[in-house]
Formats: sequence, C-alpha cells, structure tokens
Amino acid sequence: MNVIDPSSSQPKWTRKPEARPDEVLEAALDVFALNGFAATRMDDIAKAAGLSKAAIYLYFPSKDDVFKALVEQRIGVLQAHFDTAAKDQRRDPIAGLRLVARMWATSFHDLRVAALPRIILAEALRFPDLAEFYHRTVIERTQGALVELIQAGIDAGLFRQVEPLLAARALVSPLVFEILRRQAFPAHNAGQPMEVLVEAIFDLFLNGIAAVPSQHVAGVKP
Repeated sequence: MNVIDPSSSQPKWTRKPEARPDEVLEAALDVFALNGFAATRMDDIAKAAGLSKAAIYLYFPSKDDVFKALVEQRIGVLQAHFDTAAKDQRRDPIAGLRLVARMWATSFHDLRVAALPRIILAEALRFPDLAEFYHRTVIERTQGALVELIQAGIDAGLFRQVEPLLAARALVSPLVFEILRRQAFPAHNAGQPMEVLVEAIFDLFLNGIAAVPSQHVAGVKP
C-alpha cells in the first residue's frame, strides 16, 4: 500500500481561519484516497494541508472525525438530492429511478470521492464504527430513496410485486461494482463512459421488474 511521505508535501492552502476546516478535508481526501484509512496518520493530513498537527486537532478531534466529515461533505450532501428527486418523481417512478441511478453513479466521477466507499468496503471489519456510520449516512438513505420509488411503481402497476429493498440493492450493486472496478483498473477505463453503462444497467434492471414488456413502458427502448 502506498503511503504518503509527509516530507514531500508542500503547504498549499491559504490561512483564512474560517476556510481551514474545508482545506483540511480537501487535503485529507487526497491522503485517504492514496493511503486508505488505516495507513493514514493525522501527521500526513496536517502536512498535506500545510498545517501543524495541533492545528488539525482544533477542528477534528480524531482521524475518524476527519473521515466522517469527508463522507458528510462529499457524499452525505448528495443524499439530500436523492431524497428530493425521489419525492419529486413519485408520479413517474421509472424516470425517478433512472434519475437517481444517474445521479448516484456520476457523482463518483472524482476518483478521490470514489475512494471513500472503497475504503469502507476494504476496512469495515477493522473499523466497524466507521462502517456503521457510513451505512447509516449513505447506504440507508440511498436505499430509502430507491425503495420509495420502487414501491410507488408497484402501487401504480408498473412493477411486479417484488421486495423493494432487494430490488434497490439489485440496482445499486452493479453500479458500485463498476465504480470499484474503475478505481482498481484505471488503465482499462477507455471503454464506455459511465453514463452509457448506467443506462445499460438501468435497462437490464428495469426489464427484470417491469410488469409489462419494456417496449410498453414509457422511456425504455426494447
């Protein structure tokens, strides 16, 4: 595992006190993305941010708090958009599901942000409290938005009587795999752009739960 050499980092931030927490998180994102969680030290984050370790502790009591703040800043905020999209699209569950799937997948274009779920999956057993936080903050809210739309589709007769939570996981799982695959094998990402893959995954998913043939469902090509 690569570990950042603190001596090679140079101060790169301004010294506006009100901006420092965000600057710390920006630096921490770089460090976590490269080193993972366990191998990252507060010294590494401080060096990358161009601050002393004591200054980092003024804003974040621990490395766990830094990581949690990053999740809330970079991913947790997206959940509010998913929730809003789900509520706005209940009259058109198919369009809503497609929109949430697109939003969720394309939000990880920044590979540093995509490193956050990778870190959780890789280190969940060693850091169960952190994993539980991520599950509560990100996974449960994303699933909730999808479950709401799937249930609306069932109620409208658009979808078969499936278990909404399992259906939501069936939609998200291949998206997560694709995000992780792109992280692990960056040299093999010259194929279809993520947006095209999202559409293909969504089409395959929808054909699995549609109550009628896909050509009869608005917005889905046969």
